[in-house]
Amino acid sequence: MDRSLILLGAVIIVSVASAAIWHFFVKSYAWAIVGSSVTVGVITYLAYPIVRGVVPNALIVMNAFVLGVVIALGVGIPFKRKRLRKAG
Repeated sequence: MDRSLILLGAVIIVSVASAAIWHFFVKSYAWAIVGSSVTVGVITYLAYPIVRGVVPNALIVMNAFVLGVVIALGVGIPFKRKRLRKAG
């Protein structure tokens, strides 16, 4: 398998796990999305040189942030519904 696909799969797995953890512990939907995207961006920035051997450029880090936001939005929907049911 191509190394790029493995890296993309790893970023997606980290994004889903990070989003679930942030949404579980933080009660604000917006803060959970911000925290998840920052976590994914920082992990990408720190892990990319280890895996690829070069420092990531800004486009790669921004793609990781955006992917983190999109996945956090999707993962947060069930958490948001559960909170709305408890409040209402």
